Amino acid sequence: MTHVTQRTYRTRGLLSARRIPLAYAKGAEGEWGLVMHDMFGWDEDDYDRPDYGPLCRDGGELAVFTTEPCMAKAHGPHFEYLRDGRFVCGFSFETLSYGVGDHPDLLSPALTAARLIGPHAEYDQEDRAERTVRAISAFFSLPDPDFSLT
Repeated sequence: MTHVTQRTYRTRGLLSARRIPLAYAKGAEGEWGLVMHDMFGWDEDDYDRPDYGPLCRDGGELAVFTTEPCMAKAHGPHFEYLRDGRFVCGFSFETLSYGVGDHPDLLSPALTAARLIGPHAEYDQEDRAERTVRAISAFFSLPDPDFSLT
């Protein structure tokens, strides 16, 4: 399952990436939106990562949380942030210190403050994914996720 969060979301763009939106929501005054879709496309054996760039052109921002990736291909949960159609930063939840993108360390201060990376990191694997999502959500002023539903 992939959760796509952006300030201006376009379900038509998600459909053009061959992903069917499962749920969506919109924040107060249109500050954020949430679209959820399955990791796979509607074509058989389509498990490739969609091209999210076109969904956030013209000043849009996109935060992608891939929470249920293809474990058979050894892909763990990961995060991506795009702005104006460009890949700004991303990382695997398994290796938070190794970011990629134009600004791979963009979230390092937030992850350090949450004690997920750095010299005072707390490596409790039980709640690490939830703490990571909370730190990212706080950094981007996204709604606090409700993990009681999982």
